[in-house]
Amino acid sequence: MWLLSVAHLAIDVVRAVEGFVVWGQKPNGTNDFYAIISSPTEVAKNVIYISMTLVADSFVTYRLFIVWNKTWWILVVPVTLLVATAVAGYGACVEIGLAKQGNAIFAENLQPWIRSFFALSLTTNLLATILIAGRIMWSNRRVRKYRASGAAAGSHWEVIETMIQSAAIYSAALASLLGTYLAGSNAQYVCLDILQPLIGVVFTLIIIRVGLGYTMNDSVSGGGHISDRAGPSQLQTIGGHSYPLQPVAINVSVSRTHDRASFEAYDRKEGPVVSDVESGKAPSE
Repeated sequence: MWLLSVAHLAIDVVRAVEGFVVWGQKPNGTNDFYAIISSPTEVAKNVIYISMTLVADSFVTYRLFIVWNKTWWILVVPVTLLVATAVAGYGACVEIGLAKQGNAIFAENLQPWIRSFFALSLTTNLLATILIAGRIMWSNRRVRKYRASGAAAGSHWEVIETMIQSAAIYSAALASLLGTYLAGSNAQYVCLDILQPLIGVVFTLIIIRVGLGYTMNDSVSGGGHISDRAGPSQLQTIGGHSYPLQPVAINVSVSRTHDRASFEAYDRKEGPVVSDVESGKAPSE
């Protein structure tokens, strides 16, 4: 994702220099340059965007596969949508490469491909997110009866919230891109360029948030309070949740070692002897 994002940005910079510096010397040259959608840099830019989207959608599908305990049948619909997204995306790139000079991105022969690509990608992400959240809720419901009284019954909601927030950012950006394209607005170019790096940020955001302990109710970072004398009715509060504390039996053993080897000779002597401890000799000696 990082390599694709950097490559996409590099092409944008090259096109900006060519459009505003090289072609900008001619009257209306910049507009004429960006109107040529069949240029090699424009085609390469779209190919990179399609590849980035497929990587992201594959990542979501892989998450779904793992959360559903590696159940293969759950992948039938998402993988079908993923293949259809690839066909629509790369088909659009072929049509863009074959477009005539000056043919706009809103041409009738391009709209079915581009619309299908955006709609399929959005459907894939929404479906995978819903299935992942549903699986987490279902699993939490099954293990709820095995939890101790007062356990973190709402802990799964933090996980679901993280998943939904990450998917919502990408879905909102993709919906904005689809809306601007359907409206025939050139703002779709802005949405397209923003969406490219946003894909990489969003799909690694969940890893960062979990790594920071977001889904652990801040139990790692502290915030809990434990009473010194924990009785059966006392509670421990961590991250806003209360947990019952049980008595704990503690056994303490003490081991002592006495080193008297240097004094055994004095203990065997008859009569009181006052010895010089530092020298090891009696005063008479």
